Amino acid sequence: MTTKELHQKLLDSYTTTNLNSISLVLINLYKNQQYATLRKIAEIISDTTKIEIGDDGKGFSTFMMLYHPDKFACHINEINKLAAHDNYDGLLEYTHILKLSRIEEIATSIADFVDVDYTPVYEWDYSAEGVTIIDGTKQSKRNPSAKVFFNFYDGIKIRMFGNIETEYPSYYLEDIDDFELSSSNINDLEGAEFCIHAKTMDLSDNYISDLTPLFGLSLLEELNLAYNKIECIDALNNLENLECLDLSNNKIEDISPLFDLEWLDYVDLRGNNVSKQQVEKLKQQGITVDA
Repeated sequence: MTTKELHQKLLDSYTTTNLNSISLVLINLYKNQQYATLRKIAEIISDTTKIEIGDDGKGFSTFMMLYHPDKFACHINEINKLAAHDNYDGLLEYTHILKLSRIEEIATSIADFVDVDYTPVYEWDYSAEGVTIIDGTKQSKRNPSAKVFFNFYDGIKIRMFGNIETEYPSYYLEDIDDFELSSSNINDLEGAEFCIHAKTMDLSDNYISDLTPLFGLSLLEELNLAYNKIECIDALNNLENLECLDLSNNKIEDISPLFDLEWLDYVDLRGNNVSKQQVEKLKQQGITVDA
C-alpha cells in the first residue's frame, strides 16, 4: 500500500461518525465494568499503540484520547501532515482504528469468551436522595438525608462515563463547543474555565451560585442558567458574544452587567427580583426580555 493509499484509508476511517461509534461501544463496556473485554481490545491494537487497562478500569482514558469524536480535527490535521511529508511509518501509527471497524461484533465475540465479573456494582441512584449500593441481590441506603453534589468537571465525567473516577484530562474540554449539564446536581463550576471554545452551555436546574469560572468563556453564544441559586452575575459581563441568556428562577436583583453585551438578543429574567427600570433599559437596547 502506498503512502497516498494509506492516507486516504485513514481519512475514510477517522470520521466523527466512526469515532462516535467506537467511543460509544468502549464507554458502554467501561460503564458495565467489562474491563477484561477492554483489555482484549487493547491487545488487538497493541502493535501500534499501547493501552493498559487495570482491574479497576484505570487506563480507560487512553482509549478516549484515541477515539473520542472531539479529537477528530486533531487526528486529521496530524494525518495530513504526515502524508504531506511522505511519512509512511508515522501514518502506520494511526492504523489501529482500521482494526476496530467492526467493533460491536468484536466486543460481542470477546464478551462471549471472557469471564463474567460478578464484583458488586456501585452506582449513584438519582431516583432518591442519597446513594444506593446495588450488589445484584439486595440494596441498602446510606445517608438518606444527604444530597450528593458535583462540580462542573465531575458533572462532565458523570454524563460521559457514569462515574467520577475515570481519567479525563481537562484539556479535552477545550475542544468541546456544546455542553448539556442540566439537572446534574452541580453546585460548583470548577472546571468550566477550561471550556474556552464553548458556544452553548445548558446548566439549568442545578445548585450554582458562583459564576466566576465562566468569566473567560468569551465565545459563549447561548447560556442557560435557569433554576439555580444565582445572586450575582458580574462574571457575565465579559461574555461579549452572548446572544441568548436564560436566568429565570434565580435570586438576581442587579442585571447591570448585561448592559454592555453588544450581541445580546434575548434574556429570560422571570422568577427574579429585578427592577422595572433595569428591565426597561435592556428593552430600550433592542433586547427581547421575559420578566
